[in-house]
Amino acid sequence: MPATPTAVVMNDTSTRYHHGCARVMRLLVQALEDRGIDIIARSPARHDWKNDADFLDAMRRADLIVINGEGTIHHGKPAGEALLRVATHPARGQTPVALINALYEENPADWGAYLRHFTLLVARDSASAARMAQDSGGPVRWLPDLSLSDPSEVPNAPRHGTIVGDSVRLEKRRVLAQAASRIPDCRFIPTKTLRGKIWRLPLLGGILRGALFRLYNAVWVLRAPRFLMPLTEQGYLSEIAAARLHITGRFHAVCLSMLTETPFLALTSNASKIEQLLRDAGLDTHRIIGADQLSSLPQTTEFTAVELEKIRAFRQKAQADSEHLFNELAAMAQDHQRQNS
Repeated sequence: MPATPTAVVMNDTSTRYHHGCARVMRLLVQALEDRGIDIIARSPARHDWKNDADFLDAMRRADLIVINGEGTIHHGKPAGEALLRVATHPARGQTPVALINALYEENPADWGAYLRHFTLLVARDSASAARMAQDSGGPVRWLPDLSLSDPSEVPNAPRHGTIVGDSVRLEKRRVLAQAASRIPDCRFIPTKTLRGKIWRLPLLGGILRGALFRLYNAVWVLRAPRFLMPLTEQGYLSEIAAARLHITGRFHAVCLSMLTETPFLALTSNASKIEQLLRDAGLDTHRIIGADQLSSLPQTTEFTAVELEKIRAFRQKAQADSEHLFNELAAMAQDHQRQNS
């Protein structure tokens, strides 16, 4: 009986307590396993993999190395370069290595020396694909973020009120939290979550929640909105799907709003990823707003028929293109396994 092809996955962002990243990793792992790939090791985000003997041993035995690029490889950050170094590490040997779902922005041109050693390069937006192609001198394609590669499976529910989320940037998180304290019928629900035992208490009093809201966002407002931190991806999606409007500063929060067809407004993040997401979907960037616009929201934020048509087409592209990508990754692993059996 032939051996099962194996893979290692790098930059496992599910450890970051972030619902969007947890969904990406769940779908990535599930897609590989559904195609008969045995994942023998996973390296968490920002893990010092090069000094992890067990992981390096797994890499040497693997038939495929998959790097989940996410929002890690931008502005020349060391964590981004650490991921790219995998392609030239001795433990890789001749194993095919794929960088997928990657943002690539404002990086040194000499990082192209790493990119040229990859077997497959796949960006999560068209601008990143163009930048990687320029630096690598080879073909790079893109498909939408993997969070959009599968339906939400959240049941329809009556929509009410506004959800305000958070931002990777503290100064913008403060602005969002202050806006949430002014907006009627508002819930503050970050994409980032906390796993402390306090959130598992059946009843968490309003006074304590208010204190946690102020502490989490470093704001000192008189009125705190309802503050929720769903513990699961499904719980978070259900909250978004039940909102009339979602205001956020997180890339994945916008992705999941598109998934559930929840109208959104977004502050910019720590790179141009939200802007590029909307451009790739064919949407106007008027849904990206400045902090000053949170004091007077538009009278209507509902999606137009044209916007909905484009969002649905974008989701269909994400699902079809991801099927093709994972079939290709499985074939790469199977070919390597056959050649070395």
